[in-house]
Amino acid sequence: MKRIFIATISVILSLTITAQDRTPMDKIWEVIEKITSARQDSKIKINHGDGKLKYVHNGVVGEDYLCTKDCGGSTSPSFDNMTSEEIEAANERNRKMVFGKIFGAIRHNLDSLMAVSEESYHFESHHHGTDTINYSLCLNNGGDSIARTRANDGTMFYLDAFETVSFNYTAGMKPCGKHARGFGILSYNKRLPLPGGKSYYFEKQPYLDSILPVLKRKGIKSWSFKWAQTDDYDIDAHFSQEFVSATRAHQPKNAGQMIGTMYFIPREKASLAEEIFTAIDSITLRYTEIHPEQMFMYIYNVKEEVMQYAESSNLCEMFQATTGKDYVTTRVLFGVSPRGYYVAVTDSENNTCVPKEWYVLKSFVNGEKKYIRQK
Repeated sequence: MKRIFIATISVILSLTITAQDRTPMDKIWEVIEKITSARQDSKIKINHGDGKLKYVHNGVVGEDYLCTKDCGGSTSPSFDNMTSEEIEAANERNRKMVFGKIFGAIRHNLDSLMAVSEESYHFESHHHGTDTINYSLCLNNGGDSIARTRANDGTMFYLDAFETVSFNYTAGMKPCGKHARGFGILSYNKRLPLPGGKSYYFEKQPYLDSILPVLKRKGIKSWSFKWAQTDDYDIDAHFSQEFVSATRAHQPKNAGQMIGTMYFIPREKASLAEEIFTAIDSITLRYTEIHPEQMFMYIYNVKEEVMQYAESSNLCEMFQATTGKDYVTTRVLFGVSPRGYYVAVTDSENNTCVPKEWYVLKSFVNGEKKYIRQK
């Protein structure tokens, strides 16, 4: 009999903090990691420009059970050689050993946090295969009276609180009427007023002076690049064919560009890549701790996210700083492809798009491509 493990736990957004300043969500995600043998959450620290420093730790938690052909559903091609009995046995194992334990950990920890919250809300409904679980906790309101907003479904939100935790989950039956699928968002948010209550544009040069020497190491190649499009180039019409990601600051307008330098470390020098990624990440974290008043977004654990997909081609943003009005930013991205490892340092304006062949493109302007010379 074949054994099968199905767990749908993906993460939309997560919070960034130092090891000395853990969030209430860390313990829950550590339990989930032990259950699934993989940690998929990430964390973000942001200065949006509103005079506050915000920590966000959000993740999507889900459960999904396999259908069998005889129940009117369909299985993945990789499971077609399994019998209905084997699939149902696998579903039952996942129900008890995976999903049951994950939801048990979430409930246990959130129930414990409710006891120390300034105010909390908890609602559950389980009826004919439809499940709803809502938690909303105001951990710290900064001494002010608590402002609440109730959604149409009854869920409570504490939008102005200094520190909140929430979990909103719904599940229902799949078309077969026998197997369930559900997803929910587990969220932590913390807002800290900055000294003076003001934010400022990011001063990029001192930051670049800190990270660029790290990229001058022997064994690292580099080339300049430009990825751009004018307003008459339709990003949406070309997206599936040409791009892996796009940030649409001025949607439905299309104009924008990313101009910078790509640094490349060959695959056989993975230890050097790990060292470079770690150094740049540490410098960036430290810089944002010293200058929280400058406008930025720092995403934790990008190095780990990139390194685990070494056989694919991924370019993930580690840092973005707002250096001027009209969506002018400086960005640092970590990447990987079957050829090796990459760090992209860019100046960006308006809508920014990453083309599919980013790792070999010197230029991509309105779909016209120029490739780097490869040995």
